Amino acid sequence: MATDNLLGLLERIRNDDYQAFEQLFELHWQDLFRYAYKVLRDAPEAEDLTQELFCDLWANRAGLSVHTSAQAYLVGALRKKILTRFRDADIRARHLQQFGATQEPSTELGLKRLVSHDTLAAIQVQAQVLPPKEKEVFLLGMLEDFSVKEMAERFATSEQTVRNQLNSALHKLSPFLTKILS
Repeated sequence: MATDNLLGLLERIRNDDYQAFEQLFELHWQDLFRYAYKVLRDAPEAEDLTQELFCDLWANRAGLSVHTSAQAYLVGALRKKILTRFRDADIRARHLQQFGATQEPSTELGLKRLVSHDTLAAIQVQAQVLPPKEKEVFLLGMLEDFSVKEMAERFATSEQTVRNQLNSALHKLSPFLTKILS
């Protein structure tokens, strides 16, 4: 697509034209995904970041201002997301390493070992209201002590997707959990 047409699409998106957004998505999603995959070598992670880019683009459309190459803008925005992900992963790894160095391995106790059998049964019953993936992630993570990495490998998805599902499940169950665990 010519640069003028691409700039025109971005201008239409800035003016709340969802059809222009869909057109931009259809035209550029695959190329942007390939770029992210080439850098990350992780298809689910590349897909997540590419989707995030388009979600952010739509969410922040009112402030969208591109005066140079629209293609360079999209690739640059994706590159920034990738670099941020690398930085966050590095910070997380350093914190885990530092935390792990001061934590006794035997002090890790899962929810399963902290609550009574009746409380555990009530939590499992309440978890049935969750969507299937969230329920499975919640039960494996909170009750079976699976790590985020183990669940991501099991479901063939990114760790971020697992974290999102776990956070969503915890958010939905938090009133119940607060009541039953207090």
